[in-house]
Formats: sequence, C-alpha cells, structure tokens
Amino acid sequence: MNSQSFMWIAFGVAALIVAFALAALLIRLRGTLGAVEELLDTTNEEMKETLPEVRQTIENVNDITSGVNVGLRTGGRGLAAVGRGISSAAHGARVAGQSLVRSVKGG
Repeated sequence: MNSQSFMWIAFGVAALIVAFALAALLIRLRGTLGAVEELLDTTNEEMKETLPEVRQTIENVNDITSGVNVGLRTGGRGLAAVGRGISSAAHGARVAGQSLVRSVKGG
C-alpha cells in the first residue's frame, strides 16, 4: 500500500468520524429543540390563560387610582375651604379686637 492510498483511507475514516459526530450532534439538537418547543407551547398556553386576569387586575388598579385621585381632589378642595375659613376667622377676630380696643379707649 502506497502513501496515496493510505491518505485516501485516512481521509475516508476521518470523514466517517466527522459524519457520525455531526449526526450525533444533530440528534441532540433535535431533542433540545423539541424540549424548547414544548416549553414555549406550555408557556404560551399559560400566558393565554393568565392574560385576562392580568388585564382585569390592571383595570381594577386603574379604578382604584381614579377613586384615589377623586378623593385627593375633594380633600384638597376641603382643605382649601378650611384654610379660607381660618383666614376669615382670623380676619374677623382682628377686626373685632380692633373694634374692642377702640370702644375701650373711647374712640
């Protein structure tokens, strides 16, 4: 056997080894991709079941936020009214005090 035929035999054996390794790799890849596909399908189904509940929860949060905003606005108006009332009472007390001082002084 000459060196050229040995080279062709070695080349053929190397090609077979590469082919078997590639086949094993592709078989493993098929299994992995199948598992990923199954996981994605399961996740997709669970999301389809969960999404309406999430939307309902978001709507509830929006309703609560709207109610809190109304309450804060109403409370702010009430607080402003109390402030105006206190200011008016202070002004009335000042005017009454001045009037009392004038009447005591006889003026």
